[in-house]
Amino acid sequence: MARTLHLALCILLVLITLPHIPTAIAAPANCPVDRSHLIPRFNGRWFLLGANVPWLNGGYSADFGTVEEWGQHTYDANATRTMFRALRQQGANTVRWWLFADGRGAPEFNASSGGAVTGFDATFLPSLASAIQIAAEENIYLVFNLWSFDMLFADSTATARGDHAGGHRDLIVDSAKRASFINNALLPMLRYPVGNSGYTIGTHPNVLAWDIFNEPEFGISEPPHFTPSGEVAQPVTLAQMQRFIAEISGAIHRNSNQLTTVGSASMKWNSSTALGASGNFWRDAALTAYDPQGYLDFYQIHYYGWMNGDEQYWSYSPLFNDWYEAGFDKPVVVGELPANAGGTNRTPAQLLTELHANCYAGAWVWPYFNVNDGTGQWSDAQAAVRSLSNAVPHEVQILRSPSTLPVRVYIPLTTR
Repeated sequence: MARTLHLALCILLVLITLPHIPTAIAAPANCPVDRSHLIPRFNGRWFLLGANVPWLNGGYSADFGTVEEWGQHTYDANATRTMFRALRQQGANTVRWWLFADGRGAPEFNASSGGAVTGFDATFLPSLASAIQIAAEENIYLVFNLWSFDMLFADSTATARGDHAGGHRDLIVDSAKRASFINNALLPMLRYPVGNSGYTIGTHPNVLAWDIFNEPEFGISEPPHFTPSGEVAQPVTLAQMQRFIAEISGAIHRNSNQLTTVGSASMKWNSSTALGASGNFWRDAALTAYDPQGYLDFYQIHYYGWMNGDEQYWSYSPLFNDWYEAGFDKPVVVGELPANAGGTNRTPAQLLTELHANCYAGAWVWPYFNVNDGTGQWSDAQAAVRSLSNAVPHEVQILRSPSTLPVRVYIPLTTR
């Protein structure tokens, strides 16, 4: 009896002192066997693993265009190759790279305050084509982000953020100015040749997708679900933002063979069933009302520590809500997450492993280069990326024709 009691006490002590193991690791979701939760491309289904590049060499919105007030154009082919190679060596397959952001460097406008789009400067398209060529050589796939909610900041000046930084509400709400962006910037960009490859930007296989808007919810004012970011001086309504996104997505679908997405700030606004969520405002029906081809090919949500919630009344964490529980009807990439896993109560390796186990379709750490916001940089996440890539090479090593799976399949939410 004494021996039995002693053994029981020992077992209890071990259980008490064991470290906490997150439930997502202990009981991962059973992901669809047909891999319909992953990103469709090249007749296969893939987990997109990589990093965010909001800028390359410290030039916000100036990697490809030029901030004319101070002549800033930061694109560098050698630096681009070095970055792509470093990512590929650790098993990454994708980069989410920002193009216009707040509008300070590109596209070109016919006024210093707001204005219609007239095209690009001489550096933009050649630099973009160069980056795509290098991506092809280094086996990296690109997701280009077009706009960010800071395009709705107050209009700036030449001595502050630049004449064309912010103040672009009219580009969203004015039909003629939306058309000027599509006709004078988006379509010429899609039709621009990439070197001697025989491809245009809109047909090049290494351009995987277009992220139409970064965190649009922070630019919307529509209580009770939307409160704009404090720096947004010119918010829009939900319907205005949905129309803008739908018209651009439709134009991309009609003029390229590439995918579209939107960088939702949180699953709070991209899910109808996550704990405490407001709804899925980027679902097909919400967008195709404005353009029949304005749907998104996959969803994208961002994840930071503030989204953890109390896990009783609300949580917008993809660690707490797996793909099934959030009720998604398309693949979902976690498009931003802290490279150092700060605020997630996980290590970077645990964070990536759990997101994969929870049936998400990818993870892009934020950011590649340190932007001094406490989220770290690529070096904090590279070992974790390598570990996950080694664990699921059949999902991460993108092949052009691995199987006969369809390129685009819209499958109703898979049930457990």
